[in-house]
Amino acid sequence: MFRLFLTLTIFLNFSLFSFSNEDYSKDYNLLGNKLKIIIKTTNLDKKVFKRIKKTLKNIELIIDPYNSSSFLYRFNALEKNTEISAPDLFVDTFNLMRNYNKITQNSFNPTAFSILTNNSSDLKKIKFYLDTGLYDKCLNISNITTKIRNVFSKKLSCTKISFDSAIHGIIVENIKYILERENLESFYISFGNTIYYKNFESNMPSYNPRIQEILDINQISLKKFSSYSYLDIADKKVRTFNINSASRKLVVKDDIVIIVSSDSPVNNSILSNTLNLLDFDTIKKLKFINSEIPILIIYKENDFYIRRYSKSFQQYFN
Repeated sequence: MFRLFLTLTIFLNFSLFSFSNEDYSKDYNLLGNKLKIIIKTTNLDKKVFKRIKKTLKNIELIIDPYNSSSFLYRFNALEKNTEISAPDLFVDTFNLMRNYNKITQNSFNPTAFSILTNNSSDLKKIKFYLDTGLYDKCLNISNITTKIRNVFSKKLSCTKISFDSAIHGIIVENIKYILERENLESFYISFGNTIYYKNFESNMPSYNPRIQEILDINQISLKKFSSYSYLDIADKKVRTFNINSASRKLVVKDDIVIIVSSDSPVNNSILSNTLNLLDFDTIKKLKFINSEIPILIIYKENDFYIRRYSKSFQQYFN
């Protein structure tokens, strides 16, 4: 009897061990940010992380503007009227940038990178360039032309672009695709300002401390989102989405919260960044604020906080 009991106990313990979910966590340093991936599953094929590493390397080799081996770096260094064939990721991302340039009526412009290449944290120098108009001819997305679908050229060699407004969403979207293709049902992905998780109870902080502080000041409590991005105001580094190309003004705001929560990490990332450039007084007139995309904007005006949100965001207020 004792032997039978012992056998049953060992079998039950083994069964519980075999079918209990484990957390497989991996951190990556990527494009100046930390990428965190947590997978909860009973048995993980470790090759998944090898596939992820390969995908990340391929993405870096296409859209890292500071890597001299990347396609984007070579494109930015291209002489005028020189044609170059672009990989699909570059083509798709550029088309996305061009669409948002139209949506924001040229307020957002990825060619703002033309004056950020060597001065991304020097506010005075960037402001000087904008005020004097030295780079006005360079800051024009129309300077980039396409032939067929993937053949690009530039009218001016000084025109340079960055995909910094969407890069976090692009990374998260690609990792999400890999994990879902592996039929993994519970995971968490966080990179920069973009988070996505599926069937996962996360204890990670939802936002950076400054955003949480603004939410607390306004006594706003939000439910958790499974897919969202926020405007990251944690540092003072200037990016393309801090320059209003239409008005040629530098836009670096401290007292602002923008949260976007749709099913698409890429759209969340670029919307949460580019909304920063719009006139909040007229934002209600914009079509997407009344769309199905959940959007929250909190900004300060005359020492008072004002909030704007789409109808679909109401469900996230506690």
